[in-house]
Amino acid sequence: MLTEPQARKLTAAVLAAGKKLAKDAALSVSMDSGRAANTRFARSEITSTGDVDDTTLTVGVGFGKRHAQASTNQTDAPALLSVLQRAIAMARLAPEDPELMPLLGPQKYASTPPGFDRATAELPASARAEAAHAAIAAADAAKVDLAGFHDLRGAATALANSAGLFAYHAATGVSFTCTARTPDGTGSGWGQGYANRWSDLDTVAAAKVAIDKSVAARRPRKLDPGRYTVVLEPAAVGDLLYFLVSALDARRADEGRSFFSRQGGGTRVGEQLWGPHITLRSDPASKLMPSAPFDGEGLPQRPITWIDKGKIAALRYSRFWAEKQGQRPTAAPSVTELAGGDATPEALLAGVKRGVLITRFWYNRWVDPQSILITGLTRDGVFLIEDGKVVAPVNNFRYNESPVKMLKNADALGKDAVRLATADGRMRVPALRTHEFNLASTSDAV
Repeated sequence: MLTEPQARKLTAAVLAAGKKLAKDAALSVSMDSGRAANTRFARSEITSTGDVDDTTLTVGVGFGKRHAQASTNQTDAPALLSVLQRAIAMARLAPEDPELMPLLGPQKYASTPPGFDRATAELPASARAEAAHAAIAAADAAKVDLAGFHDLRGAATALANSAGLFAYHAATGVSFTCTARTPDGTGSGWGQGYANRWSDLDTVAAAKVAIDKSVAARRPRKLDPGRYTVVLEPAAVGDLLYFLVSALDARRADEGRSFFSRQGGGTRVGEQLWGPHITLRSDPASKLMPSAPFDGEGLPQRPITWIDKGKIAALRYSRFWAEKQGQRPTAAPSVTELAGGDATPEALLAGVKRGVLITRFWYNRWVDPQSILITGLTRDGVFLIEDGKVVAPVNNFRYNESPVKMLKNADALGKDAVRLATADGRMRVPALRTHEFNLASTSDAV
């Protein structure tokens, strides 16, 4: 992984070489440098391990409204010359882009908590293997099969351009996900964990969650589809919330193509769409989710409340759309957090006369972007709730539901939010209880 001085030197060399080739060009370069490593395991043994160190450069070239990019993962002088020549040639041939914005000049970035841990970045394969073996041992003791994926990344990102911009950020992330299956093939459970530091990740605890859930999910009872009160564990909440976050776009709302479009024109910013217990924020300075202080364009990240006590408070503005609408541009959010409530796991179940507990969703897809209607499948543990207690495992379902309705009908939020083990760990959410959730049909999946 390149240090900040090394990144400055490399990006400056690319820009200088580019200016020699095309003095009138607007030049930019982005760098991603670091290590990605992983360990896979299944059926009581490690099946593969991988470890890659790489530096990738993407060079952007613009001539007026014409622009193009080219990438390379070689940083010797001939390779840099070649990638510049390719980008320049393509930019001269490219059609004009009426929405192309000028390069950003130097920016001021807020200080964010350190997200880089050297011990994590240098974690050897033997440590990942020990974690996998400990998880496998717990599964063997419970007489279930376990499969999982343990990965880490230590990466530095740098941005530079011919207008004077330079930005650099280093971060680490490590995740562990696993699925447990009972030998008869009827029970499945899932567990996960994500952290910036290896020392903060409890892989055995994640495995135990999957193991215990798989045992509890054996021989599921048949339950008919319908609209149910459901308790969604954090992974299921995050699966749906992802689509809501991606829909927070001002341009689509202004153009009448979004759930956040107001009938007759404009957006729904300021409207009370949910209860006062619903708040969604992004904050690059979060101690629980430290992130880069800039986005992929180099725009500074700032704290933003997207949903403020149930009111839609903000939408994302690209640089082009912000200029057109007279608004401040918004960096693409690096992290999002749904504020938790005060409910314990027991309290989320209490008062549910008849409902369903869902571990997570899988194969989630858009149905209708205008209403943010999503479809997908439940997976790895679905349970019947009666009179405030989990009483039996049940079959899986296909759901058709919107995260808008999920939040609107939510009457309780868990007090313990969880950082999800996505590829980048960018979301932190609690479990929640919601009503009239559409489990549209049954599924034979385990």
